[in-house]
Amino acid sequence: MINRKSTRFQPDPMTIAQLDFATGKDFRPTLIGLVINESYTGCAIVLVADEAPKKDLKLKIKVGALSPLKAQIAWIKNLEENIYKVGIRLLE
Repeated sequence: MINRKSTRFQPDPMTIAQLDFATGKDFRPTLIGLVINESYTGCAIVLVADEAPKKDLKLKIKVGALSPLKAQIAWIKNLEENIYKVGIRLLE
């Protein structure tokens, strides 16, 4: 059993996360992932990408209808070729 620091919640069906890896102030997402669970400290998403994002990479994320937030890649699991399960830690 995994000890988690915060409780996980099931997202509303078809909730997406928009990811912006640029360092600028504006929010301009370049990847979209399906949210598979949420917590007060982050979320897990599944995304299709040519390559996996790097662990500890900082980004901006917009989950569902929420405003964009600063975040960081906490972990990555390769599910299949070009399909990744990614843990996102919110930084604010």
